Amino acid sequence: MTPRATRQMAAVYDVLSAALDHPTAEVLCARVRGRLPRVSLGTIYRNLDKLREQGRVRVLRLDGGEAHFDARTEAHDHFACLRCGAVQDLPGAPSATPVDETRTAGCVVQWQTTAYYGHCSDCVRTCAATRTA
Repeated sequence: MTPRATRQMAAVYDVLSAALDHPTAEVLCARVRGRLPRVSLGTIYRNLDKLREQGRVRVLRLDGGEAHFDARTEAHDHFACLRCGAVQDLPGAPSATPVDETRTAGCVVQWQTTAYYGHCSDCVRTCAATRTA
């Protein structure tokens, strides 16, 4: 039996697909409420889980442990700002990983991502402006 697509699931997916910032469930909930004002955080989590099971959404658990969600499911790397917490996609091919070594160990790779940590351009500008003021 295929899962039933609901308007809540469609709204979650549409809002997430348009996002470039890899929102948390709480941020996504606030955005979906712009379309469906009565949607609950529990509904957001349930639909994100269903979308993940369908392979339409990826969950990123970066340093700090908070889950971020991404509708871009092909392999790609990320940058996470240590100051403001912004997460963004990095252009180009993903970093090389020892997939052959992982297979030799008997593991099956579902997907991979590498995250780079530092300060985003906005935070760098803000810090530079604060130092010169």
